[in-house]
Amino acid sequence: MMNKHDIPEELKQKLDEFEVDVPDIPLKKSLSQRIANWLYAPAKNPVDLISTQWTPFRIAMFPIALLFLCSLPLLLL
Repeated sequence: MMNKHDIPEELKQKLDEFEVDVPDIPLKKSLSQRIANWLYAPAKNPVDLISTQWTPFRIAMFPIALLFLCSLPLLLL
């Protein structure tokens, strides 16, 4: 890594010819900006939440799970 004192004098003169304006960029967003980003964020697709891959095992277990859920009130009596 080059130190400030390691820069040759010729290069320092060339670099001093340029003037650069660096804008002030805030590192932390304000509360209103965070709320606006949250409100205007794109909505997630609800189908992606329930879309699962139907394997043969899941297809075979679906009627059994459905039968169990339907008979649950009878089991709790």
